[in-house]
Amino acid sequence: MFNILKMSYKIDMTYAINSFIYSIKHLPIFKELFPDNSLYKSKKLKAVIRILGIILSTARVILYKVLYFWIIYMLANWIMPKNITTGILHIYFIFTALGIIINNKILTTSTKKYFSIVLFNMDAKNFMKANFWSDRIINFILHSICLWFLIKSPIIFLFTTFMFLGRFLGERINLLHYNKYKFPLINNYPIYWTVLFISLAACLLPLIGIQISNELVALIDIIMIPVAIVCYYGLVKVDNYKLIYKRINTKVAALNSKQSKDYSRQAMVDIKDKDKKIDEKKLKGKKGYDLFNTIFFERHKEILLRSAKWFATISFIVIIAILILMNTSPTLQKNINNFLLNNISWFVIVMYFINRGAIITQAMFYNCDHSMLTFNFYRNPKVILNVFKTRLLTVSKVNLIPAVVIAIGLPILLYISGGTTNILDYISIPIFIIVLSIFFSIHYLVIYYLFQPYDKNMKMKSITYSIISAMTYIISYSLTDFRMSTTMFSILAIIATVTYSIIALVLVYKKSPQTFKIK
Repeated sequence: MFNILKMSYKIDMTYAINSFIYSIKHLPIFKELFPDNSLYKSKKLKAVIRILGIILSTARVILYKVLYFWIIYMLANWIMPKNITTGILHIYFIFTALGIIINNKILTTSTKKYFSIVLFNMDAKNFMKANFWSDRIINFILHSICLWFLIKSPIIFLFTTFMFLGRFLGERINLLHYNKYKFPLINNYPIYWTVLFISLAACLLPLIGIQISNELVALIDIIMIPVAIVCYYGLVKVDNYKLIYKRINTKVAALNSKQSKDYSRQAMVDIKDKDKKIDEKKLKGKKGYDLFNTIFFERHKEILLRSAKWFATISFIVIIAILILMNTSPTLQKNINNFLLNNISWFVIVMYFINRGAIITQAMFYNCDHSMLTFNFYRNPKVILNVFKTRLLTVSKVNLIPAVVIAIGLPILLYISGGTTNILDYISIPIFIIVLSIFFSIHYLVIYYLFQPYDKNMKMKSITYSIISAMTYIISYSLTDFRMSTTMFSILAIIATVTYSIIALVLVYKKSPQTFKIK
């Protein structure tokens, strides 16, 4: 088992090193300094990259765990400020139960599995067992350390034991689902979103006096021991892991992707046959680029509207749930009122996650621009600007579906939670949400046109695009600590969006003919 882990790690590290060298070789300055393949032959360089890779990968795992438990702590501090220890354990239990269903490892897609099993012909079952046990042990240790740091009580081991044993059940359920439906459970969106919503709602149960007790967790642990044994026996009895891994990793190999996220996105932007037929009435009276854009968005209507409708529905349910809970908890009323009046900046990161700009631009490239960019006329400044403006209007409409629900719901929550003496707050909050939605719609479309990130094989190649996308998240998250009145923050957001929009249109018009092309 150890030898399999060691060998698969070496394969994955070699791929990572060569990928990194490939990336830096294609940066303008290094492309001229090292025109040949000399960098690939440097053992010292590879040794340095390997050490840095080990340090960074270890730091990333630890950082993710610290962030995970920081989120648990912040939620517990908000829900149960007077009994934060119980709040932490309650939320940790709910998050763990959620992870059992949606965070399974055996059927995830990765280049590590592709290279190790498909190309180098490792024994798939032994690979599964080695990685399963290493993942369980590492997570048990890290979770125990983090929980001990927060609580410093032996009771935490009841909860980390549940985390350890629960994954056996989760992996078995996921494998049974795959054998029946031929795709992982996490891609079954009705189940995924239902479980996610129920779990998030369960986190709020302490507000009405219901919480997970230590005795209940101890009982669950006792029940989970024989369940885990039976589930693991079921996992090791499966004989077709080789075939399963080949099926899961085939498309990733074709896309030359490092993560399953790209595989999932590829599936998300595929057009179904039924969407290729468009109602003629939708095209009546349209011509030129308006007709061109209408055809594209009608064919992609399901892709674009599906997630927007889901977010709108979830937002509506959450708002209704909070309204109901506020009637039973005066403390929650006060917290909601204070949050909406002093922490409105949190909705920057909320709107960042709700916005569908990244998926929409990927659909544009895969099913339209990938072919159209081979024609010179399509890169004409006037053509680019006309298509850009038409697309911006449509993308904004899609993103406004959940934004409008939130924009209407928040003033209602503010009024029911105690209201405010400043009438401008009721006006500025919905304007702020709408402005944020428009801002992110513009932003993703602009960086797509200015840093078109895909090559002819539809693989993402632009490091600049990736950096800007990462910076967008970092800035959005950092604004959660920004304290300012709702009215003033909304005014600044409007000014920033208008300014950004003007600059964006100018840049798209002047720079896109050079940047909007297939790499």
